[in-house]
Amino acid sequence: MVLRILVSLFVLLCARAASAQCLGDGVQLFPTPGAIVPINSRFLLEGVGTARESVVALVGKKLRLVADTHEVEVKAQRGWESSLGRATIVLKVVGKLEPDKRYTLRLDELLPNVAVLNGRAGALPEWNTGKGADTQPPRWQKRPAVSEGFLRRTAQGTARFVRLNLSLKEESPAYLVVKLEPRRPGPSIQQYVVPVHNNTAFIGHEACSGTFAMEDGRSYRARIEAFDAAGHNAPPVPPVDFEAPADYSAP
Repeated sequence: MVLRILVSLFVLLCARAASAQCLGDGVQLFPTPGAIVPINSRFLLEGVGTARESVVALVGKKLRLVADTHEVEVKAQRGWESSLGRATIVLKVVGKLEPDKRYTLRLDELLPNVAVLNGRAGALPEWNTGKGADTQPPRWQKRPAVSEGFLRRTAQGTARFVRLNLSLKEESPAYLVVKLEPRRPGPSIQQYVVPVHNNTAFIGHEACSGTFAMEDGRSYRARIEAFDAAGHNAPPVPPVDFEAPADYSAP
């Protein structure tokens, strides 16, 4: 019983942390800067807010990943877009990274002064490479399922999240591409990248923006694909249906 209470408190704190403030304008990267990546890794770059259009404009252009004795180009390819002020592109490495090196993505060359929202403040994003390539696709050990929902009212508005429990057999960092649509006719389909941490992923939105805009108590269907850092995808899984958390305190 005590363990269950502690787990519930931990999940609640995670959801509150996710919805405590708005991300603001800038970019996020996957894998998260500072992670250890395989030498055949690819990278995702998400533009948030005013940085969205700048990120989309990078498609077809090249950036540089630079280490102390090695340099590679990465080509920006089209990824996923949504109507909520976010867009994600794929950065494909031209060639391969070398093992046991630290690479810096020179974002400043094409996106000067852009804020990296999930990296070290004021620093360019960096990753360390491991010993070799990731050649095996991720495997489901537990298919994704919604376990609970969270709703929090703030001065900026209402934040809503649902928690996905899942388990992947995968050594590289993993993420989900989630395509969300209402069960009855309504807003257009939204598609976003959602990171996986400790066999948990959160689908939802902050008070002022977010990965998915969910309406009060509405039924949704999420079509989920899982990928590793090298771009391999896990076997397909059935869609996940759920209802968005409802604000029963609203007038």
